[in-house]
Amino acid sequence: MLKLFASIVLLLVGASPALAASGSGTALGVDQSARLQDKQGAKTLVVGSDVFIGDRVVTDAKGLVQIRFSDRTKLVVGPRSSLVIEDYLLRDDGSGGKFAINALSGTFRFITGGAPKDRYQITTPTGTIGVRGTAFDLNVHPDHFSLLLFHGAVEMCNKAGKCVTVDDFCDVGMADLSNARLLGNTDSFVGAERTSMRGMFPYAVSESDLLGTFWVAQARECLNRAVVPNSTDAGGGSTDSPPPNRGGNDNGGPVTHIP
Repeated sequence: MLKLFASIVLLLVGASPALAASGSGTALGVDQSARLQDKQGAKTLVVGSDVFIGDRVVTDAKGLVQIRFSDRTKLVVGPRSSLVIEDYLLRDDGSGGKFAINALSGTFRFITGGAPKDRYQITTPTGTIGVRGTAFDLNVHPDHFSLLLFHGAVEMCNKAGKCVTVDDFCDVGMADLSNARLLGNTDSFVGAERTSMRGMFPYAVSESDLLGTFWVAQARECLNRAVVPNSTDAGGGSTDSPPPNRGGNDNGGPVTHIP
């Protein structure tokens, strides 16, 4: 089980860059292992940090960033990861804008909110992800990216224009420079392949590092089929009551936070 190294939650109280200019985000919990790179340079993410269009969020081996946007879209940036916020849902003139992020490397969780689904787009070094109302985990490498779907549907396309639709619970898709393809359901992976999947999608193995609002119902069924169901979850235990949203980690280490 992964240990809770760090937890940052950025609550974006405004949906547009106009609000961002006056402080669009508040860090509710932070560990000193994630940083923000903006036009002024790099700085450590701390309680009260704001995030703007063009900012790059970078985590080290113990970093974890959890971002909630005004439309309830949720984004997790895992350890050893890098991501750029490219656009918000509304521009500063009030017009509609694409919600776009550039996932450069690492592990991520993405949960859509209330915005029109055609405004979501995720870019990676080797392709793009078109989102259609969904929740999924993402693993990004320089030469390929992989996705584990929980709810909804996505279209994965590589830079050559080859695409695949992933639209079934626990299905895994992958895209690289030469192709985009459905790898199959997690039930089909055994042995070393299944072990590899558990490493690629750690939050489908354990959500204990995440605040409860970033849990996905039944997500842990995909790679933990042996989980014993409880009285509130007929499928596999992933809807157990999340831990309270509090500071601290599994080792008792300090996490600065706002209650």
